[in-house]
Amino acid sequence: MLSNPEVYRRLADRFIGLRLDWEQGNHFKDRFGFVLGTGDQMLLDLDGTPIRHDKGGKGVRSEIYGRNGCDTTAEVLDSVAEKFPLKSSELKLEWFLWPRKQTRRPGGFYPVSYESIAGYARLPIAFVEGPIPAALSNHDFLRLHIRQFIWVRGGEEGKSRIRVMRVKDGLKSGLSPEIATVPGASADFEAVAKSLDAAWLEYMKHRPFTARGYLENPHGKWMRRLTDQMVGEDEEIRQRALAGTLRPPGR
Repeated sequence: MLSNPEVYRRLADRFIGLRLDWEQGNHFKDRFGFVLGTGDQMLLDLDGTPIRHDKGGKGVRSEIYGRNGCDTTAEVLDSVAEKFPLKSSELKLEWFLWPRKQTRRPGGFYPVSYESIAGYARLPIAFVEGPIPAALSNHDFLRLHIRQFIWVRGGEEGKSRIRVMRVKDGLKSGLSPEIATVPGASADFEAVAKSLDAAWLEYMKHRPFTARGYLENPHGKWMRRLTDQMVGEDEEIRQRALAGTLRPPGR
């Protein structure tokens, strides 16, 4: 369902998505009594309380959506948005900077490292270094670019810049890990935007196929009936990127 254009559009317009790793899942287990399975989602309000549903068969938990719960359809998302009306459309960069927190397990941290999550999600990494660019304080700018990268707060010294790096997982031999360095001090937001779009499009020419990562995972076997569709979409994205016809998210 998450590949449905109508579902994706609603998620992009009205929801902020979080990915839970194993450590975070156990924190939720302590709170809710279960850990989400592969292909499951939860919808939470701003206080972190699950938004329950009344759909699903016997044994389906009212907090779970997706594979083992209520289908995450456009109609379901519309009903949630109606119950929880948008109070502000403004976004803040700090919501999206990848965190690093100590776990209760000695020597452990959560979420997983930004390198790991970038490899898993097949997204490039954007390091925000020096003073935070003014463009990244503008919610309209963030709305266009926040989904293009895994955002990380880099060193605070030196000039304001955004350094865009490739995912190490699956990186082809001969490709530089660094794609671009975008000066962040410019007051010309459109120039910064074009540079970020260009870096994202360059990455997409050689992005490791997302589908194969899921399909080769033992927990992803339930998706194998969609193998041809998933691999075909990955191949089409790459061909469009190489041909210069792929459009950046939001454009």
